[in-house]
Amino acid sequence: MYTKALSFFTCLFLYCLNLAYASQFDIYSPGDSESFNKSLADDYQRLSDDSLLWAPYRSGLYFGIRPRLPKSLLSGLLWFNVDDYSGIGKVRHLYEQGDNMKRANWVSYDPRIGGREIIEDTDMHITIVIDFVKSSDGKSWGVKIKSTPHKGHENVKTSFVWYSGLEGEISAEDSPEEEVTRDSVLQLENKKNVDGYTDTIKLTGFSNDLDLFEIAIDEGPKTNRHPEAKINDPELDPSKTHHYSLRVPDDNVWKARDIFMTLLVESVQRLTEDGSDLKDYPSSQALILRDMQGFNGNLHFVQKIFEGKSEFSVLFKSSQTPRNEQITFENIDSKIQKALKAFDTKFEEKFKLEKPFNTKKYNEFGKEIMSGLLGGLSYFYGDHLVDRETKFDEETFESYSLAGSSEGPHELFTFVPSRPFFPRGFYWDEGFHLLPVLKYDSDLALEVVKSWFNLIDDDGWIAREQILGPESRSRVPSDFQVQSPEVVNPPTLMLILVDLLENIQDSSLGSKDSSYKVDDYGKQFGQEDLGETIVNNPQVLYSYAKSIYPKLKAHFEMFRRTQRGYVEEFDRGKNLEAYRWRGRTVTHCFASGLDDYPRALPADIAELNVDLLSWIGVMAKSMKSLARLLKYNEDFKEFSTIETNVIDNIETLHWSSKEGTYCDLSVDDSDRNVHVCHKGYVSLFPFLTQLIPPSAIEHLEKIINLISDPEELWSDYGIRSLSKQDTFYKAGENYWRSPIWVQMNSLILSSLIHYSDASAPYMSKSLRAKLSQVYYDLRINLVENVFKQWQLTGYVWEQYDDETGQGKGAKNFLGWTSTVLLIMGFPEKL
Repeated sequence: MYTKALSFFTCLFLYCLNLAYASQFDIYSPGDSESFNKSLADDYQRLSDDSLLWAPYRSGLYFGIRPRLPKSLLSGLLWFNVDDYSGIGKVRHLYEQGDNMKRANWVSYDPRIGGREIIEDTDMHITIVIDFVKSSDGKSWGVKIKSTPHKGHENVKTSFVWYSGLEGEISAEDSPEEEVTRDSVLQLENKKNVDGYTDTIKLTGFSNDLDLFEIAIDEGPKTNRHPEAKINDPELDPSKTHHYSLRVPDDNVWKARDIFMTLLVESVQRLTEDGSDLKDYPSSQALILRDMQGFNGNLHFVQKIFEGKSEFSVLFKSSQTPRNEQITFENIDSKIQKALKAFDTKFEEKFKLEKPFNTKKYNEFGKEIMSGLLGGLSYFYGDHLVDRETKFDEETFESYSLAGSSEGPHELFTFVPSRPFFPRGFYWDEGFHLLPVLKYDSDLALEVVKSWFNLIDDDGWIAREQILGPESRSRVPSDFQVQSPEVVNPPTLMLILVDLLENIQDSSLGSKDSSYKVDDYGKQFGQEDLGETIVNNPQVLYSYAKSIYPKLKAHFEMFRRTQRGYVEEFDRGKNLEAYRWRGRTVTHCFASGLDDYPRALPADIAELNVDLLSWIGVMAKSMKSLARLLKYNEDFKEFSTIETNVIDNIETLHWSSKEGTYCDLSVDDSDRNVHVCHKGYVSLFPFLTQLIPPSAIEHLEKIINLISDPEELWSDYGIRSLSKQDTFYKAGENYWRSPIWVQMNSLILSSLIHYSDASAPYMSKSLRAKLSQVYYDLRINLVENVFKQWQLTGYVWEQYDDETGQGKGAKNFLGWTSTVLLIMGFPEKL
């Protein structure tokens, strides 16, 4: 079936495809033209870094731009209603779950070129269209912000505030008390005028990373209207643009909204110092931030007040961008249209939706899904909190208060699960995020993979949540901020590698010829090749795979060392490949990623978890493939043995003949082994990871029966997470105890594709027919419901109710729910 469509796993490590091609077909040898390989790698990295330098990487905001640099220029947009004073209580800046937005998402977006975000703000009675576009060299950019009032609110009054703050503090390490100095500058070029400005605002700046640059904010077209000035005060003229600047430390630039609000309150309070009544001031004038200090610092606010429809633009011009490639106020519209068209063309090329989803409405849905996922691409930099001292009590399984100490700083380039609710990196989510990205831009996926693997520490550990720096911590409850090295997370970045390496001859991967010969070494590539450069240059990929191999091996060994379960102590045989999630409590197992999914009660150190053993099997299979590729023969033999032992123990330890499914293992009061069977996603893991031998038809048939039974896991909207028959069905917080999760259903569909082919010689006609029908109905049910809920609510959701199909949890969950786009491209029938 892989000739018809990529399996779900055939994505993430796309770069390894060409490594494997090279190994199998002797396209090149690692020693060939080493100097050229280094030059090629350097050229690629330079082009990639430039094209991905700037973007709205502050994805936790409605719109926030920064470069992919540790200490640099942060910019963002605020807005609020000024029809009356109540509007100031709903200033928009952070993308918040509870904000009353009919819609807020990128609808056409590529981080290399730009795109369009649409925000329908119900409370403010406006729809905002934000167009972002970059210069061809990636070093300059432009933003156009348009606001359209909702029907019945044609004269709505809105204040927009653009801010830019430049970080760059330095101090002598040997004298920390010495006054902090700066190696960067950002200042207003216009002549200071406390009464406001009627011309373009210009800020000029310099930093070592960005060189010389200019930020220009125009007045917009003459059709812009402003509220009438009812109080004759030159400093409070709503027809003019107002500017305020101050100096703030690096770790406070991200607090621009709070700083603005503090300054605005001070400005308003001063209006009444002479005994005046605030009621005498219309809100559209009183809520203007006046330039009370006349200071030129590193953080600048530019405020505009409009009535009705409005439009203005912001340009960032780097001195390194050639003049003929600069974005200007005159050419920004044409560049925006070019970027939008480029995204449409690329999407149509990369994603071929299959029946019945090959229609215009589903195509538009798919574009927004892809754009929203790409719009969650983020860059984080800072320290994180780690507790390396606390050891989890093996007897009580209580919750723990971790006392973290700062480690880092680190940086991470990642996709976030949900901009309004989870604006940070999650390890086990990331593998799913990258599945659609790989089809769209495999080079970008590689950059994200490299960033994550750079976080592997000396012990082989990666924190499951990446909460880097004070800005990220400000949006995470304190109980979840500290990470423990005893806790791991499902290694999805290696999950996809398995299927990829097993299907290296699939010609549908990559749209160009992947057999890049040594004779082609003189060929050059440019910005237009980015997206598939790595795919078509296996020698570069080989070098990276070889360099990262020791870290991946350490990561695998860490998993096995820290999560090892008890085998011989409870007479479970001599095969020691058995594992238990560390850090679980009586009610939760956060390490597994399945949080409140029911586990053995009472909790016991004798517990063995079938989902964790499946992940170990995936990692072993991945490392085996890499070892073969890199010709590490001894490692290949070792990983092969581990993989075999994992598969054996999945069957020996975790299959319950009584329940007809795979189960966790624990012990009773007499320390006798007992299966703990909570039928649901955990039961399916050997199937989801395709570790059930293709010939094990009896087990496969029982799994398909479990999936297809409406009284167990089947629903009209997808496969539910826990059986209706389970005691814990819909109990407690009901996070993984009934809802439908799209990414897990994607794994189910992918495995149905896999076994329809791999197990074909062993299946009866009736079983094959049942498998095919389950696949067909599940794909239709799942996609149609996600699409319906998107139409009804304006968003895709974290999970879906198994009885009503209603979206639940975090909104705009364009992390792993975006796998619905891949499902639309799966074959219609098996």
